[in-house]
Amino acid sequence: MSTASSDTASDLIRERLKDDIVHARLWPGMTLDEKALAEQYGVSRTPVRDALLQLSALGFVRIVPRVGIFVAELDADTLADMFETLAHLEGLCAGLAARRIDADGRAALQRAHRAAQPQRARRRADGYDDANTAFHEVIYRSAGNDYLASQLRLLRQRTHPYRMRHFGETDRMAASCREHAAIVQAILDGDEAAAQRAATRHVVQGRADFSGFAARFPAGLFQPAPPRCGTGHDRYVMPSPWMRPPHAPPGLRLRTPAV
Repeated sequence: MSTASSDTASDLIRERLKDDIVHARLWPGMTLDEKALAEQYGVSRTPVRDALLQLSALGFVRIVPRVGIFVAELDADTLADMFETLAHLEGLCAGLAARRIDADGRAALQRAHRAAQPQRARRRADGYDDANTAFHEVIYRSAGNDYLASQLRLLRQRTHPYRMRHFGETDRMAASCREHAAIVQAILDGDEAAAQRAATRHVVQGRADFSGFAARFPAGLFQPAPPRCGTGHDRYVMPSPWMRPPHAPPGLRLRTPAV
């Protein structure tokens, strides 16, 4: 295998695995089998190993020598720390957006806010989850700070498997939409301080609501995973009915010579 093809394969596998982790198709604590993943993706083990090492560096995967490779789990203290950091970074980002947003950004923000209305989001195949992501992405772009946006995206991705479980709650969707409205108004008014307060309060309230929601599951939001993931999405055994995805996505096949 050439270096170029190996790098391309590892990049594609990394992004596919990251997407599966972020959207809880590979849930926290699940064991990842390097050989099974190589068979699933139709590649040698080298690009799979490289992809897993990269995901470990980003915090999505935990590698325990002589024990195994696992989807990273976040304990309550770590989640609290991440939500606190997210709240302040979201506030900073919204404040910058209020100062820097242009006419195109203003129109995009209003469209994204309308699309995230619960009654509209429910009609979408991807539901509120993607509408919420799109809303925040407009703010990130409007802030004009690529580094800040990249850190926010990473934090949101790391916490997403836990937050997405909460998105199914009608009360939280409605509350989130009301909080978005306050952020939108402040940004459109050019009120940097108000935008910062509204965006920070949005995440703080979301964290409080999430904590109350999680308390309803004393055994944890994610049940213990089976010992190994299968060789394809069709063999996933989800830990409980509410975690079952709406459809099983097809496997990515990357035909490259074995090393």
